[in-house]
Amino acid sequence: MKDFAYSLMTDKKKGHVYDLLKFMLSIGSFFYGLAIYARGVFYRTGIFKTRKAPLKVISVGNITLGGTGKTPFVVTLCQILENELKKNVCVLIRGYGWDEQAMLKNKLTDIPVLVGEDRARSALKAVKLYGSNTAVLDDGFQHWELGRDLDIVLVDSRNPFGNSCLFPRGILREPKRSLERADIIVLTKAGRDAGAAEKLKNEISKFNKNAGFLETAHVPTHFYNSKTRCTHDVVYIKGKRAVLLSSIGDPAYFEETVKGLGADVVEHIKFPDHHNYGKGDVEYVLRRCSERSFDLVLTTEKDIVKLSRLGLYLGLYTVLVLVIKLEIISGKELLVDRLNRLNIY
Repeated sequence: MKDFAYSLMTDKKKGHVYDLLKFMLSIGSFFYGLAIYARGVFYRTGIFKTRKAPLKVISVGNITLGGTGKTPFVVTLCQILENELKKNVCVLIRGYGWDEQAMLKNKLTDIPVLVGEDRARSALKAVKLYGSNTAVLDDGFQHWELGRDLDIVLVDSRNPFGNSCLFPRGILREPKRSLERADIIVLTKAGRDAGAAEKLKNEISKFNKNAGFLETAHVPTHFYNSKTRCTHDVVYIKGKRAVLLSSIGDPAYFEETVKGLGADVVEHIKFPDHHNYGKGDVEYVLRRCSERSFDLVLTTEKDIVKLSRLGLYLGLYTVLVLVIKLEIISGKELLVDRLNRLNIY
């Protein structure tokens, strides 16, 4: 059902019946937009209160549904704050995506990751227990309850705004003009088409002439075996036949990356973003695999976290996990300058 709804939101379904369904979704978008607008007005006029925390808050978010690379950017940002700027950092996360918080805790082993819907309370806890002076607010652009000192918004350079419609007709969580609130815009999955990146910057500048721009790329570094933990260089999969398994926001980019490394993708088994795997899902995957001739199953770090937590394994098949590193390919000096200007003590 989620896949069908997403296909309507992204205009992959054509025909008169689907047009009627899209029209109905457009009605939903109208009322959703009204709710978003009213909420903003209530916070700006003080009817709803924004709380301040006794530390600097850096929000990392987006205006679309999934797939922008938010988690790897949070990791990179925290590493810059801790290692280069010597700040006492914590991460505040709502916790609806167990895979995301587990990844953050695995990659930021010495940085507190506090989970809770009341992120102002989590911030106070971080100050008291860990002496934090800087908080990275994960998925914070729509979180008005906690005041922030810097707003960083991620935009997928390959599919920045979908069909430019609000949810549920499109993938926008807020109108494009909401980018006027951003201090820094990060174009993720960039570097392949400089002309397209400049065009996107010009479009965003219509809403926000003062924001600085970063460009980042998702770089595959290696694979590891989910059972033995043995690592393999990315060239290991070249020429091998692979079944892909994913439940992420941008499965097409995962498949494109694997193909770019030289693998022959015989099938891509996709589940919705943040899908909670069950025993029935694994049985389904095993059944699909039994119908194919292949060498490896390739999956993502988010997926293996969820599968391992539930004790779910794909039988005797070799499962390799792709490890991705986010690299800032332009604009890092701007980012560091804006962070330094926060006067974090």
